[in-house]
Amino acid sequence: MTEEEKPVRVSIYLSEDVRARFKSACALHKKSMNEVLVEFIEEYLAQNEQSPPQPKK
Repeated sequence: MTEEEKPVRVSIYLSEDVRARFKSACALHKKSMNEVLVEFIEEYLAQNEQSPPQPKK
């Protein structure tokens, strides 16, 4: 994120078990749940977001 980008909150619903397992897995890798989710979302967008059309030459 750049200084110009304002962070916003996103909420999701998980079962208690999935949340606990995710939190433990993140802790094992010394990362916050937020860090892991942001990385996942950025990777997902890089693979799935359409590129803007390129101008014809």
